[in-house]
Amino acid sequence: MKYLLLLFLLVAVLITAGCGNKNQDTSVVPPQATTIVTVSAITTTLPLTTVITTVQTSAPTPVPVLQRKITDGFWCRDTTMNIGKAPTDVRECYQFFSDGTYKWGYSPGWPMGKSPSCSGSADVKCVYTLNANSKYEVEGGYSYILSGDNLIDPHNPPYFIWSSAGIP
Repeated sequence: MKYLLLLFLLVAVLITAGCGNKNQDTSVVPPQATTIVTVSAITTTLPLTTVITTVQTSAPTPVPVLQRKITDGFWCRDTTMNIGKAPTDVRECYQFFSDGTYKWGYSPGWPMGKSPSCSGSADVKCVYTLNANSKYEVEGGYSYILSGDNLIDPHNPPYFIWSSAGIP
C-alpha cells in the first residue's frame, strides 16, 4: 500500500509536468488530446488546452496630401540676396499663370514682373515649361519640383512655399 501511494504521487507529478505548454508563441491551436494513465485500476482523463491571445492592430489611415497646381497663387521664400555688395534679407516670390508665363520678384528691391534672366524685350513675358522629369523649368535655368505646398530646388534651399499673397 505504501508503494501504491508513492507510485500514484509519482504519476501525478509526471502528468502535471507534461501538461504545461512550452511553446506559447505558436499560432496553431492543437486538437484536444486525451491522455489515459492507468495505475492499478485508477484511470485519469486530462484535456489538453492551449489559450492563444491575439492582438489586432489596424493599419494607419493615410492622410491625403493636397497637391496644389503651379498656378494656385504665389510661391515665396525668405532668403538672403546680395543687393549691390550687401547681403540683404528679402522675400522672393514667383507667380505662375496657366498660359505658360510667370512673374518673379523680391522685396525689398524688385517688384513682381519680368526676371532679369528672361530673354526678350521688357514687354515680353517670362515663360516656364514642364519637362519630361515632371520639373518646372523657368527661363534662366532653374528647375523646380512641385510637392504639396513646396516648390523645391534641391540645390538652392530654402524652398518656395505656397502663399495666397505675393509681394507688393
